[in-house]
Amino acid sequence: MSASPVSPTVSPTVSPAGQSGDPRNATGLTEDGQDVILIEGLLVPVEIGILESERGRTQSVCIDVEIRTVPGYRQIFRETGAYVSYADTVEFVQDKAVSGGHTDMVEDWAEAVAGFVLTNPLADRVTVKVTKLDIFDEAAGVGIRISRKRSE
Repeated sequence: MSASPVSPTVSPTVSPAGQSGDPRNATGLTEDGQDVILIEGLLVPVEIGILESERGRTQSVCIDVEIRTVPGYRQIFRETGAYVSYADTVEFVQDKAVSGGHTDMVEDWAEAVAGFVLTNPLADRVTVKVTKLDIFDEAAGVGIRISRKRSE
């Protein structure tokens, strides 16, 4: 796992309005809401499932992640260099797939990914979708989508 891209000494200050500094960029555009970082269609072979027939074998799973950043994220990046790394999340998923052992439920997989993402203080909310691809011939996949936010 690579080092966190957020320095432990970084402590972004946020104004009462929820913005850090001036949200306008060099083009004169203004942020409208919060940015969302995407990881789509990450395919990993995992040992997953509660059925006896699912134990001792891997299944193809597709992971989608949407990471909503804190207000003023781009300004924080410009001022501090701190950012949310999609590469770290991809590496976490791949490492978990290789060394995580058997997981009974897709919900547990999604929760683990969400928990990892929210360790970054610049990630405000995350949605994780975990889809098992090889369950039904009639369906492209079955799974779960969860949304989690930072505790206040």
